[in-house]
Amino acid sequence: MDGSGSLAGAAAGHRAPRALLAAVVLVSASGLMFELALTRIFSATIWYHYAFVAISVALFGWGLGGFFVYLLGLSRFGRHAQKLLAVLSIVLAVVLPLFPYGILQFPFSPERMNFYFMLSLAPFFVGGAVLSLAFESHGRDVNRLYFADLVGAAAGTLVVPVVLSLLGAETTVMAIAVLPALAAVILAATSRPKRAKVLTAVAVVVLAGNIGLAVWNLQTQTLNIRDGSDKALYKLLAAHPEARIESDEWNAYSRITSVSGFDDTHAVRLFIDSDAETSVLKWDGTAEGLADGMEWFRAFPFRIASEPRVLVIGPGGGTDVVLSLVAGSPKVTAVEMNPLIVNRVRQLGAAAGNLYDHPKVELVMDEGRNFIQRTDRKFDLIILGFVDSWASVASGGLSLTENYLYTREAIEAYYDHLSDRGALVIVRWPTDVPRLVANSVDFLTDRGLSVAEVGQRILAVAKTKPQGEEPVETVFMLARSPIEPAKIDAMLAGHGEAHVFYGPGRPSDQPYQDLFEGTIDFPRYTESFDKLATPVNDNHPFFFATDKPYGVPDFAVRLLTAPVTGVMGFAVVLLAGGRVFGFRAPGGRTLLYFAGLGVGFIVCEVALIQRLILLLGHPIYTLVVILFTLLLAGSLGSFHARRYPAERIGSALGRIIPILVVLIVIAAFALPAIVQATLALPLAARIGLTAALVFPFGFLMGMPFPLGLRHSAQDERGAPVSALWGVNGAASVIGSIAGMVLAVAAGFTWVFLAGAACYAVSWLARPR
Repeated sequence: MDGSGSLAGAAAGHRAPRALLAAVVLVSASGLMFELALTRIFSATIWYHYAFVAISVALFGWGLGGFFVYLLGLSRFGRHAQKLLAVLSIVLAVVLPLFPYGILQFPFSPERMNFYFMLSLAPFFVGGAVLSLAFESHGRDVNRLYFADLVGAAAGTLVVPVVLSLLGAETTVMAIAVLPALAAVILAATSRPKRAKVLTAVAVVVLAGNIGLAVWNLQTQTLNIRDGSDKALYKLLAAHPEARIESDEWNAYSRITSVSGFDDTHAVRLFIDSDAETSVLKWDGTAEGLADGMEWFRAFPFRIASEPRVLVIGPGGGTDVVLSLVAGSPKVTAVEMNPLIVNRVRQLGAAAGNLYDHPKVELVMDEGRNFIQRTDRKFDLIILGFVDSWASVASGGLSLTENYLYTREAIEAYYDHLSDRGALVIVRWPTDVPRLVANSVDFLTDRGLSVAEVGQRILAVAKTKPQGEEPVETVFMLARSPIEPAKIDAMLAGHGEAHVFYGPGRPSDQPYQDLFEGTIDFPRYTESFDKLATPVNDNHPFFFATDKPYGVPDFAVRLLTAPVTGVMGFAVVLLAGGRVFGFRAPGGRTLLYFAGLGVGFIVCEVALIQRLILLLGHPIYTLVVILFTLLLAGSLGSFHARRYPAERIGSALGRIIPILVVLIVIAAFALPAIVQATLALPLAARIGLTAALVFPFGFLMGMPFPLGLRHSAQDERGAPVSALWGVNGAASVIGSIAGMVLAVAAGFTWVFLAGAACYAVSWLARPR
């Protein structure tokens, strides 16, 4: 049996019909939408750290689908390929709605990790089979097919944030299933011979059923994903049987669950992806309504100045905003990014003191770094109280633990917006103090202060649990001017149980005291902890990645092992395929070319998203602008590349790939400066700039893959297109995880350079 099927035959030589192009658009859109929805579901049901795995699962599934078509020789169906594509599209339309049902029936636990991933893999596997078979059956029109593929993916990127916000993650998955069902109807209805009437009828039934299922779940919320017992939300509910869930809402970067009825202090507690918590206080809107507020531990920084002008970044439920008002602030600026949280607080109305409509509160819907770069105002207090998303962003690229709010550049920007009597206040955990100190020392010594002078401006104090347990809630303060010991005594009055990590003139912990007294130098300080305490910057914003030696979590390394092993296994099968299975297998150079493209594309995509998220700020803008532009530009690049005749493909790739490599290398070093210089621009200008920066990458990256596929399809000795599709997808899996590991270990500059190296390898192995 020859797995190449009809590549050299009639089907491969014909232009793809419009029905097939439309089906490719729909199936590709469904795949991208499911991938992005999956990042949200994994964040809510497992842990936010694992959300990036959705990208790897998607790419692995696409690749497996291609191998399936190749190994089974499905291209031999020839003129019946369109009906087979309709059948596979029906299968995809049936598999997708089963996903939320499976998750519902089997709440997450670590023992079910592999089951979760396998359940998630199935839709991508079927979708990959559909797309690779479409490419296989019309290999000589691959540029138009790839154009349709990327247009569909770009459209899915544009639509999914809206759908997630309107329908929630569970119903979104069911709604996504409508797209492959519609593709099946189109393919079956235009198939020949007319015996496809039965297939068309089946496709119509599946389409109607999926529409009905989505509408039914939207109205009833019967299939509502619930998490395992490890999530903070469900631990709370187990400990407080009287508590109840009042609402459960989704948008493109969070799931907000509102819980009430467990104490008299809070109106509700809001859980982000069932783990991170922000509370809404019961408050009547007056200073007298929270008379004991100034006695709370986290309120002591307000004693640094009377009637302080306050900026609260990431206020969430508004505890720090309320404390600011109780402290006598004449105006509080609250910068919040998540509209679901703001809407929920507003819905509480008078029960929460009409907090975000209070006359002394200025609510700004924005991201903290972007706001601070654009304002010229000075504040007496800038407060970040446990500002963590603890949630993935459905961008397909944000991964693991990056946070631009705690980098050296961020701390420096906050410091520059303090009044002479002002202080930056960051409320976090004791484990975060070493890096906060390191970031502060790093930039202030560059400004000419001595380490001892920096120490005069730092206070780190933790609230201690009863009975001598470990300190928990920790307040880190960086003041604009030296903090006098008498001022510290006044601020900490009534908090005799507090644990002082470091304070000027106070007995302090090591190695902080040794650092500021000059007993040890800065490098020795950073090496003194069990975890990494080196400064982090915008090129390496992984504040929470503290595992030695490089910050890479163990689970990320373990996750990398499986796909690498799988891809190596696929390579062995392909290389030995001709001898063992009788397939026309790709040669070593061909494998290297498509593998390099797969790793290079996803590495550069993730690097662009991670680098430019700071410029756009808002995660939804990042999702729509960067991914949409990248995919749309890629589709135009593929469409443009169709003009190269077969005999000029090799020479064209010899020019295109080097230009791309140079562009990536330039971006590695130039993008940081561009981002920093343009952060203060209006949003519309930043969106336009981002699209302009991303477009050349997408356009150039959209050409090598379809040109390579077309060259192989038109070469009698070329490998089957489905096999090359599988190689590209499987290699992308390695790129998605390895890119994340490299970013954490070395920074984004090295990720860009790694992407350039992968494309350089593809250039060396290109078709001649």
